[in-house]
Amino acid sequence: MDRETLDSLNKETVIRLILSQAEAIERLTREIEALRADNAALRAKLDLPPKTPENSGTPPSQGHKAAGEECKTHKGRRRKPHAGAHRPLHPNPTAKRDVFASSCQHCGALFLDTPQFVCEAYDHIEIPSIIPHVTRVSLLGGACLCCAKKFKAEPPQDMPKGSPFGPNLRALVIYLRLYEAHLVKRGVKPSRDLFLSEACWRC
Repeated sequence: MDRETLDSLNKETVIRLILSQAEAIERLTREIEALRADNAALRAKLDLPPKTPENSGTPPSQGHKAAGEECKTHKGRRRKPHAGAHRPLHPNPTAKRDVFASSCQHCGALFLDTPQFVCEAYDHIEIPSIIPHVTRVSLLGGACLCCAKKFKAEPPQDMPKGSPFGPNLRALVIYLRLYEAHLVKRGVKPSRDLFLSEACWRC
């Protein structure tokens, strides 16, 4: 704005112009002070030493290492070779199975009378299939020749009437139910005998 324009303005307009300029100057002054404070804080951070596990809470694994220092450390600590870990062979295996080679792996020649010896041995461990052992208990009886009343044998103590499942089977099913989290079929009201029956016949 030049002088001629200012001379053409009335007093009220000039006062409003001066007040707006003064407000702008004050706002810019506050912004400059804030920028100077930020600049000083950044400069102070640049002057600080780098963070290390010794002067800060930085974990030792994240500590800065000079170039080549890590390589030198690993070169100085070479691992020594050691024998591989393996399961020892069972001293008394239940069965033995000798598998003879039928042909040469290199040329394909058939082995007829060539003597063979053990090159490698390993154990194959398996448990037998669980098959339910079902005992049909028949209580015999008849008619007494003295009183003519019917009599019947008492159930054996180790195989009482009631639930058909023995203590060993109950223990196995309880273990599977509580510790292995096996469930019966969905939509069926669970009960002890039903669950035992499902587990028994699945075996």
